[in-house]
Amino acid sequence: MPVLGMSSSTPRGFSFIELLVAILVIVLLTGVVSLNVGRGGAELQLEGEVRYLANLLSFSGAEAGLSAADHGLLIAADSTAQGTRYQGIWLRRFDQGWASPRASTDVFVPFIFMAGTELLLTLEGQPSVEIPMYDPTLNPAPQIVMWAGGEMTPGSLDWIDELTGELAYRLEWDLLGRMTTLPKGEPLIEE
Repeated sequence: MPVLGMSSSTPRGFSFIELLVAILVIVLLTGVVSLNVGRGGAELQLEGEVRYLANLLSFSGAEAGLSAADHGLLIAADSTAQGTRYQGIWLRRFDQGWASPRASTDVFVPFIFMAGTELLLTLEGQPSVEIPMYDPTLNPAPQIVMWAGGEMTPGSLDWIDELTGELAYRLEWDLLGRMTTLPKGEPLIEE
């Protein structure tokens, strides 16, 4: 005897088409989530690079004062890389000119900036700062100098997203070497 409200037929499951649609929705959602996580990872990597450079510039300024020798950072385009890549080369002023520091520390090793960004260097009092291709045979001078007296060339460095053309990060510093990191060029809002 059938129970009221219940049908006597067997329970119906999902059709093959319904299962395919459900799997497609899950795959699409997974793709969107993974893209957002990947983008967040790149933003964190860029923030780490900016903070790393700010710390190295501060350390270089302190080292210049302690060693009584000017130090500098040359930002140059990496001619060995495919696409636009930049490198930072630490230099120290010797009697013969600028050369790599002779310190035994690994702090002043050349480093490569993150791919996917264009760098724009602005120095106070200079109309336009070109970022040249690096040629070690030319013995180039650094754009950013930390003098032995404790001062530093005031300026800023912008990281611009190559795909969108938008400002991703800005690092500013003043004559006394005080660093300010600005995500998207804006100060952080304290809550």
